[in-house]
Amino acid sequence: MPSYKIYNRKYLGSKRELGGVIIETMLAAAGKPGALLDGFSGTGVMTAGFLSRGVKKVCAVDNLYQNIVILRGFTADPASLENINNHLDNLNSLPGMRGYISERFASTYFTPANCMRMDAIRDTLQSLYRNGGLNDEEYYYLLASFLLGADRVANTVGQYDAFLKHMGSHVFKEGKHVVDKRVYDEFKLRRLELVPAPALYVYNKDILDCITEIDCDTAYFDPPYNTRQYCDNYHILENLARWEKPQVFGKTAKFNRTQLKSPFSRRRYAEKALYRLISGTRARHIFLSYNSEGIVSRERLMEICGCMGPVAFYEFPYMVFGKGAGVAKKRPVTEYLLHIIR
Repeated sequence: MPSYKIYNRKYLGSKRELGGVIIETMLAAAGKPGALLDGFSGTGVMTAGFLSRGVKKVCAVDNLYQNIVILRGFTADPASLENINNHLDNLNSLPGMRGYISERFASTYFTPANCMRMDAIRDTLQSLYRNGGLNDEEYYYLLASFLLGADRVANTVGQYDAFLKHMGSHVFKEGKHVVDKRVYDEFKLRRLELVPAPALYVYNKDILDCITEIDCDTAYFDPPYNTRQYCDNYHILENLARWEKPQVFGKTAKFNRTQLKSPFSRRRYAEKALYRLISGTRARHIFLSYNSEGIVSRERLMEICGCMGPVAFYEFPYMVFGKGAGVAKKRPVTEYLLHIIR
């Protein structure tokens, strides 16, 4: 069974394709930093990219617990692998059971059979950790594998603001993706392909609450750019990661995410949030990724960033799948990268 890589997630806005050129542009413009801040770490792909290029110290921040879990899992100490692999095999051998996941997400986001396997493994994993049967390294690795495994068999096309409603159908119907082809695969934990991280500091925080406290040479920010909240898009994985078993609401089975809402995804607050972010950053070089379809226009981005110092502007055209879950057509968009020198 192949192992998971850090980019094996269905995640909107992931920098899997653009990350390399962005990092190379940053290093060419500002040199290799001694300490770098990845302020919206998301999938962890950019953090991993910086580490692989020899950046000696990286601080990664994200307000979603699932993202912190996965990044910590992929940067676990290799010395823990023997114990981890034993636990992984034991968890995969557990018989299924009905529980929180089965009662709320069966036949919508996951098959009933996979829900039962997930219930058994997630409850056992939490019990082991709570009772001292797993240390932090082991727990985050196994929970990261659990979350990627859930994402792999989820009946979605990249986000959980809706699920595909045609289990049992062909994958595509009239050009639309109506069921994920892997939804019927058996849910299992897999091994992770670790990312070497000798000096990585990971924080589950809102970047605006801690930005003035972080010292670094270079900061990289990839904030949400449209009105689709990440806590809405990935509420299922956040729920499974936290394992607080909250009440869920509506057809899409969301829990209360009020405290996770981002001002960057609100038209009324996005510009103020960007200004607060940039002005509060303690770094000589600040890089901001944004998108041509974003809430804030290119002109306003230049004005906000220009208040802090000289700004260099880069553009990276690329293709994305069309708007709306299940649409197979692609459309061109442009990634912006702004470099502020203070």
